[in-house]
Amino acid sequence: MIDKAALQTSVPDWVMTYCRQLAEVHFKRKLNGMYVHMLQAFLAHRPWEAKPPFPWRQAKLHKSSGLSTKNGTDSGWVAMNMTLPTTLVDQIRHTIDTINLSHSGPGRELGLRTFLYTVICWWCTCVYPYEKAGVLKE
Repeated sequence: MIDKAALQTSVPDWVMTYCRQLAEVHFKRKLNGMYVHMLQAFLAHRPWEAKPPFPWRQAKLHKSSGLSTKNGTDSGWVAMNMTLPTTLVDQIRHTIDTINLSHSGPGRELGLRTFLYTVICWWCTCVYPYEKAGVLKE
């Protein structure tokens, strides 16, 4: 049995719907299978090193639960939960650490939520482009 770990980021609710549709069509309804493939492809292609680099995207905070909305949360965003093999999670964390070490100095460090959200944006704009132009642009 493969050890698994749970990771989470936030995405606009329409992106979650789009990812479910992609998993339905291309990954035999296996959303976590698509996440594994997506993350492996991102790590292999390293688009943050491209010329020009794919920009890091900051995830907003999603509404956690219930009817109340906490300050700073966006009701149009939802949690994206991923259950991934721990070997892949270790590779992701190592990559984040390497990126942070290579960009030392003032400024915000790359975090896991930003890394995961950027992967999803890359997947939905470069690999399986969403047809509605400009939706994921900054």
